[in-house]
Amino acid sequence: MSSIIDDLQLAERQANLINLYQTDSEVVYTGYIDSLAPDGVVVNTYDDAGLQDGAVFMRYQVIDEVETMSEDLDNMAFRIANADQEGLTTVPQAPVHFNAEQGELPQILAKALTTKQVILLVAADNDNYLEGQVQMLADHQFTFKTFDKFNYQNHATQTLAYEAINIVEFRGNELLLESAYVQTDFQHIDAVKATGPTAIDETLTHAQATHQLIAIQSADGSDMFFVGFVNTLNANSVLINLVDMTGQFGGYTLCRRSLIESVTIQSDYLQTMRGFIELNRQYELNVQPVLNDERLFDGTTDLFESLLRQAGNFHTLLHLTTNNTLLPDMTGYPGQLTNDHFIFYNVEDDNQLNRVGTLIDLDQVVELSFGYMDAYLLEKRLKDTGDL
Repeated sequence: MSSIIDDLQLAERQANLINLYQTDSEVVYTGYIDSLAPDGVVVNTYDDAGLQDGAVFMRYQVIDEVETMSEDLDNMAFRIANADQEGLTTVPQAPVHFNAEQGELPQILAKALTTKQVILLVAADNDNYLEGQVQMLADHQFTFKTFDKFNYQNHATQTLAYEAINIVEFRGNELLLESAYVQTDFQHIDAVKATGPTAIDETLTHAQATHQLIAIQSADGSDMFFVGFVNTLNANSVLINLVDMTGQFGGYTLCRRSLIESVTIQSDYLQTMRGFIELNRQYELNVQPVLNDERLFDGTTDLFESLLRQAGNFHTLLHLTTNNTLLPDMTGYPGQLTNDHFIFYNVEDDNQLNRVGTLIDLDQVVELSFGYMDAYLLEKRLKDTGDL
């Protein structure tokens, strides 16, 4: 563990952007070190758009590696610079200062108690994370009340020992929205969902007419789950204006009606998202300035064909899913559409374009997502480096 602390001390001195990898989790934290304390490190973290996204406290023993140089970090540095340059914005986040001479976990919990903020905990003996609010502090333990944005009935209060907590996320965008939302008078409601072709068709038509927030669950076993507003409907597909996990515009998704297993029109999660959307309106944060949430589409055309032709002409990146189980989901751009076939040039994990591409039948495509933040950033990076 001493080498981990040595690496952290060096990164702090050099003000390096770092990735923190964990010993028993796939979650990676990216950011700059705020402080090193006896019980762990606090890192000011960034989201995938390059925006400041709160902070994380991690105990030294859960850190597997401190990465200071990589393609991923170069990409994140580009995103942070771009967020600043393009004026991307997030929920106002006041800095919090701790005394690094003492244990930081008790200080973080005490601050969360006085401000009533929602924080996220990862306990040593628990694979799951807990979101909620600190209720009371004692010398070696604290009480914590869960807030479950998916099911408001999960609001148990439990006592946890300080030493059982390995990770705390706090002050992040989603957590700040939750902190505001839990002050409102929210009540559990049972989920209402439409299943079967007729009910799904009627529900989608009504949702489009009334601008109703819905959630679409896919039937292909992929757990694909879209939340948003119906933009355009035609005989075989639906195009959705997506809402991301923080209640902001998250691009567009076109999917075949045959892919839809159910459409949810009422649930605790949809209530949470409506609350987030309203809070974002107050912060004027509904859509980032580099995204366009006002696009119109022609429902009288084959939307899959027209969107693929458009993306091919302009080398616009989109995310594509097919019903061919041998083909993974891919992000890239299509070549020319000929005889209902096209070559799809996907972006590899190392951010390099696959110049050979994959031949795909138009009829195999069941989902296209586009106009979202990650596609915009990936496209901009590829154009900056001359690869697109």
